[in-house]
Amino acid sequence: MAEHWHEAGGGGTGTAAARRAAAAWEVSDSDSDAEAPPARAAPSRREETQGGSLRAPMPPRDPAPCPSRSRRRKTRSPGARGLGREQQRADRARKKEQDALEKRQRRETAQALRLLRPEQCLKHVAVCVHPGLLEDPGSDALIEALSSLECSYYIDPQAVPCSITWRRNVPHSLSSTDGPTMKSEEEKEVLVLVDPRDFLKRLFSVLQSLSSAPSDSRPDLSKVLPLDDLEAPSTKTCSLAVIGLDAYRWYNRGWDRQQALCSGEQGQQEDLRFQPGPELSMTQQEIEEVLVVLQLWANTMVSFLDTWQEFGQHVSALTKAIAKRPYKKLRETELFSFCTDGKWSSGVRVEKDGTGLRQAWKRQIQQFNRVSPAAAVAIAEAYPSPNLLLQAYEECSTENDRLNLLSDLQIKPEDGGRERRIGPDISRRVYLFMVSTSPDLVLDLSA
Repeated sequence: MAEHWHEAGGGGTGTAAARRAAAAWEVSDSDSDAEAPPARAAPSRREETQGGSLRAPMPPRDPAPCPSRSRRRKTRSPGARGLGREQQRADRARKKEQDALEKRQRRETAQALRLLRPEQCLKHVAVCVHPGLLEDPGSDALIEALSSLECSYYIDPQAVPCSITWRRNVPHSLSSTDGPTMKSEEEKEVLVLVDPRDFLKRLFSVLQSLSSAPSDSRPDLSKVLPLDDLEAPSTKTCSLAVIGLDAYRWYNRGWDRQQALCSGEQGQQEDLRFQPGPELSMTQQEIEEVLVVLQLWANTMVSFLDTWQEFGQHVSALTKAIAKRPYKKLRETELFSFCTDGKWSSGVRVEKDGTGLRQAWKRQIQQFNRVSPAAAVAIAEAYPSPNLLLQAYEECSTENDRLNLLSDLQIKPEDGGRERRIGPDISRRVYLFMVSTSPDLVLDLSA
């Protein structure tokens, strides 16, 4: 052994160190048997080759697990992980269902708002006409006017004779898969056509009640407004229409009855049968006084028409106004409803490929005073760009031809109206705008 240590450590120094280490091991072996001897780690090759010394072995690590790690292991048990995954799946499914519901509600709300647009609202309005209106030979004009509209109409008995009411299809439920379900609601407007003779009798009775009643009392208008048969007359807005009142008054007051009647006793009997009453003695001032009472106390307007064609136009105008009322009411509830529409004020976007230039040209023409969108479309279709319009001006031989170049362009009618022309005024203003170099030039002389 001495030779071994001599070769490894060199000299007596290594032998003495080996003896001390052996003595230390003998002392540790003589300890009490109750103490378990620590396990000696095998020396590494590097420790064996180090010069002249041996290092004490490192104590072994405690195999007991860390408390925090054991706690983490408890929380990550298979059962807990399964419950956590199920909870996550349930949360994801609940969120997905809620997102789908919100998306469907937004889509159905947008669809319901789409029904209120002016171009769509007439399709969901129905006009209900009393059969008594069709007894007159001139009622064909009313049916023709209703047929020209985009709405539907029905011949249905009404609570008030010779009246017209309106119904609207509104969204009722948003839970249907095919979109919102519709229900029909009756509008509050009621239009009653009154015979001229009957109308004058009603006005005369109101005039007599006004003259005999105290000045501070409410006038009795039940004899004028035929709303007794309605379910809720207080919620209805009644308007009257009278066809041919002036002709009726003129005929019965100015015509010589002796010349108008046929000869014979039968004609005299018919004259006595249809002899007008004292209502024809009412002056125009008295009639207007009763009309003011109707407007102030009953909120009732009376329209005097000459022909059935005018009555058909009046019904068409009322139908359009009733159809557009929800849209206008919605616009009034928006903030800054007095401002222009965002689509108009935002301008036109022009792409790099030139898309939008024609629309921008139309908007520029529409900036002129009293130039409608239809007139701007007519000019833009005839001359799709300002350069083409300038070339057309150069080809004109006289100044008068340049001023009236656009005056004969036809404007496409809107809503079935008659055709119109651009006219010399707009043509002159556009020409001066395109060729003038004076910054102080006034284009609109009527402004």
